[in-house]
Amino acid sequence: MRLSHYLWVAAFASTFVMLLALSAWAMPEGNPVWTEEPWTKPGGVSMENGAQESRVTVLSDPIYFNLSGNEPESIHLGERQLNSSDYLSNTACAPLFSELWIAKDSVWTRYGQVTAGEAVDLIVHTPRDGSGDIYLVSYANSTTMHWNFKFLAGYYRLRLTPEESGRLFMLLSQGSDPGNALILDIQPRQSEPSFSPVDVNSISMGDAFVTIKSQRIKGFDVFVDGVFYCNDNSDGSLDGIASLTIGGGKTHTITISQRDGMGGIINKNEHTKSFNRDTHYTLQMD
Repeated sequence: MRLSHYLWVAAFASTFVMLLALSAWAMPEGNPVWTEEPWTKPGGVSMENGAQESRVTVLSDPIYFNLSGNEPESIHLGERQLNSSDYLSNTACAPLFSELWIAKDSVWTRYGQVTAGEAVDLIVHTPRDGSGDIYLVSYANSTTMHWNFKFLAGYYRLRLTPEESGRLFMLLSQGSDPGNALILDIQPRQSEPSFSPVDVNSISMGDAFVTIKSQRIKGFDVFVDGVFYCNDNSDGSLDGIASLTIGGGKTHTITISQRDGMGGIINKNEHTKSFNRDTHYTLQMD
């Protein structure tokens, strides 16, 4: 009995130590802390009365686009130039995965250069019915915008009006299948008027800016209301810092998730809170 008792105590102690080790690994050290401060969205233009007219990057709703009779004359893939029939017949993946194009005149391309405030026509091709996600990632400002649309199989036209200067990456996915990415280089405006009338349809309802920081955890993903938004490598630097813009005046659930090399979740925490407009929130995780 004495030997079995010692063996039981040893096994219990070993299990207890392992649980402590796993707990220390699975949960971030310290308590996550939220702070907030006033925030003005970049790109505002001063008006005569000292107020600011908020200029916000806008993506229109998709409009069904009948490709028949409206095919592009050529498709540009880097330095390669193809006509549309050659591309569709020679690219096996084209009918199978969602695609995103910049349409300028009769040319479709995956790179564009415009001035801030200049509209960009986009073409979306979805091979099947279902929800589609479009992400706009600002390399200069380390922010991500996200739109979700319900698509039927086919082609759609959208219009993007970017207001942030710098390099933007635009990504498209449908379900769990990723599509292609676009690169947009946005040049700053040459001159700004001292005053311009405000279009009531262009007034922004207001956004909130969120920054997530961790000194210990690197390589984490950020989800907003269950939808992937960005990670701490979205700006090209694995630094434990992620920033994103979300709708203000709403309650959102922010989920931070970290995976190991096998895809298993080793760190995850979730925060549901109300986010005010024109406010910068910082979440310090450790």
